[in-house]
Amino acid sequence: MTESRVRLEAIGYNPEWAAFVARAEVIQGAERLVYPVHFCAPLTAEFARIARGLTDCARHLHRSGRADLRMRRAPGRTPPALTA
Repeated sequence: MTESRVRLEAIGYNPEWAAFVARAEVIQGAERLVYPVHFCAPLTAEFARIARGLTDCARHLHRSGRADLRMRRAPGRTPPALTA
């Protein structure tokens, strides 16, 4: 099995769940899948801990094959830039 890279997009905080949420793009060879992920942590948590938790969640969903929701991105297409 080849090593997969994870790229986090649109990280936010959901106060109802007390969790950080994001879209995580898992890149494995030419395959690019996007999973919605969440990581329970207080709003004051360190960013490194948040990023690690979200990344671990994405890798778990990708490896398990049990994700309820995922999006497949076409190779060579980049996601639109987020503007404020």
